[in-house]
Amino acid sequence: MPLPRVLVAGAGGVGGWYAGQLAAAGSDVTLVARGAHGAALRAHGLRVRLPDGSERTYPVRVCEDPRDTGVADLILVAVKSYDTEQAARLLAPCAGSDTIVLSLQNGPENEEVLARVAGLAPLLLAVTYIGSEIAEPGVIVYSGAAEIVFGEPDGSRSPRAERLAAWLARADVKHRLSARVRNVVWDKLAWNAAFNAITTITRRTVSGILDDDAGRALIRDTMQETFDVAHGLGIDVPVRIDASIEHSRRVLPDFRTSMLQDLERGKRLEHDALNGAVVRAGLRAGVPTPLNGTLVRLLSVLDPG
Repeated sequence: MPLPRVLVAGAGGVGGWYAGQLAAAGSDVTLVARGAHGAALRAHGLRVRLPDGSERTYPVRVCEDPRDTGVADLILVAVKSYDTEQAARLLAPCAGSDTIVLSLQNGPENEEVLARVAGLAPLLLAVTYIGSEIAEPGVIVYSGAAEIVFGEPDGSRSPRAERLAAWLARADVKHRLSARVRNVVWDKLAWNAAFNAITTITRRTVSGILDDDAGRALIRDTMQETFDVAHGLGIDVPVRIDASIEHSRRVLPDFRTSMLQDLERGKRLEHDALNGAVVRAGLRAGVPTPLNGTLVRLLSVLDPG
């Protein structure tokens, strides 16, 4: 199977890391990047700092407007969720009939927005687990645990899903093709809606909020409310709140969530794509969402954007 021609929209910690892996495997990779970050990528390549302190540089193409790049085999979308609609319009000419478009964004609604705005068939669903961020223009710091879980919405094992799995394997990207990917999406949403929102409002790390009885209870209740919504939609995601909390305390004690990082940097927040999505789904399912609704309103007050 030939290597894919790859377009990555969103050259931050997530998009940058996977772009580097695909480029290292020999794929022709183009990153959509602007400003100082784009200029640094053009001048010095994509630089990735690894947990052992070493640094790797990957050759990538850089563009400001993806419409000039032609049709890609694989499009990775890693922009912030509030930029999804704009990204979809720009990416539409780059998606042919066989192009795989994969969202690596926060929230459960991005695939529908991409498909609708860009005029695409229903997309694969995906989540990613990764510790990475931009340290300075052109430089990504990777702290580990990169994995993509993806699959068809109906659970089938399609040719395009198999093709993506083969590409990711060649790029040494840890991945899992799941027949129950909707469960995975809502399991991650339950974590994100609770931890991102509550650590941002309190400006605490994961352990900082879990070491407080009231904070831990609020995390737990918000996760439960999100799972209740999923079940109301007919998604039978298992509820493992205590295990998730203990895993987070053990593995991510000093972690500052992406939303907290955005607040500290004066950037717009993604609360609407997380807690807001839970509220909208709750309305469809007839499930009350008082906690997520309150978190949306509090974060709207804090939002620099």
